[in-house]
Amino acid sequence: MNKIALFFGGKISQHLVLIKKAAKKMGVRLDLVSYNRVTFDTQEQKVKIRGNLSDVEGQTHRSVHTIKNEGWLDINDYDVLFFRTTGKHWEEVDLIVGGLNPSGPPAGGPAPLDRGATKGPIVVDPLVLGGKPSMACKAWQMLALKKAGIEVPKSTYGSLWYLYEIMSEGLGKPNPYFTFPIIIKGSGGDRGTRVYKADNLNELEKLVIKLRKSETEEGKRYMLQEYIPNDGDYRVLILGKKVLGVMKRTRQLAGEFRNNYSTGGKVEIADLPEDIKQLTVKAAEVCGLSVAGVDVMAKNPSGLRPAPLDRGATEGMSNDPKDYVILEVNKGPQFRGFMKATGIDVPAEIVKFLAELNPPSDVKSESSLQKGGL
Repeated sequence: MNKIALFFGGKISQHLVLIKKAAKKMGVRLDLVSYNRVTFDTQEQKVKIRGNLSDVEGQTHRSVHTIKNEGWLDINDYDVLFFRTTGKHWEEVDLIVGGLNPSGPPAGGPAPLDRGATKGPIVVDPLVLGGKPSMACKAWQMLALKKAGIEVPKSTYGSLWYLYEIMSEGLGKPNPYFTFPIIIKGSGGDRGTRVYKADNLNELEKLVIKLRKSETEEGKRYMLQEYIPNDGDYRVLILGKKVLGVMKRTRQLAGEFRNNYSTGGKVEIADLPEDIKQLTVKAAEVCGLSVAGVDVMAKNPSGLRPAPLDRGATEGMSNDPKDYVILEVNKGPQFRGFMKATGIDVPAEIVKFLAELNPPSDVKSESSLQKGGL
């Protein structure tokens, strides 16, 4: 039977509980492994994972504290390593990946340095093998997507005061690159956090002053982006090269410009033209993600409207990728709003996807299993 290690940071969320329950129901061995359990000592020169996972799995919505250790996990005994979150834990991620036996290809693309020559755990997501935290950031995504020929919102990356200067110097000039209103977006963050809108230069100045501490003391970075008028956007859930489903998100609160479910947005089942769905698959692949939530918006609001599934779901919508922009590609996406809108059992689909990456009949070599700890 397949064995899956799902790595996470911080508390065990309800999303993790749902994934764990789905795996148990399907008869799939899936262990929730906190980054707090990663350890090594210079004497032994091995990275290890403390065992006794049953105690960890029982701690829902609570931090994982000191737990009696009962043996060590051998990561090379797993078929799939799913790094659902990385965020603040890239140090532990690199230690784990660095301790692997030569690995098979990551899900969704070839591994670097011919690592696919021998068998070993499959690493999800592929970007983890790159070992660069910047690859999980929104700024890196904008550049990578644009270089791949995928449309994104016009964006400029730089210090906050530099972004302010761009807007200040553009006032009164013919055909400026940016016009108000504009978006200031943090290169990190998710669920609509660290995304702000300024309608004029005075609002932008106040926003810059407010955010400067996060930039200078916390190392947060920001982008200036065009604001695209809209009546909502789409979240497309991707598993490998498969589109699991599509939902539309529409802001509901007065004064709110974000469409996120987490900020009060309305969600409903929807669809997109096939070429646009394949565009989101390509976007996830470019960003090195196998399990992804891709946010897409039409440049022309009239081309983005609810798509009733009982008749012509995408009738009247443009099928040209140039008429859409990819807003961002989310690693380890939240899925409660998506499940509410679509009725799709996302935890079960994620487990099924991970389990099928390495079929039970494809057993690793005996030498791989005998090498012991990391």
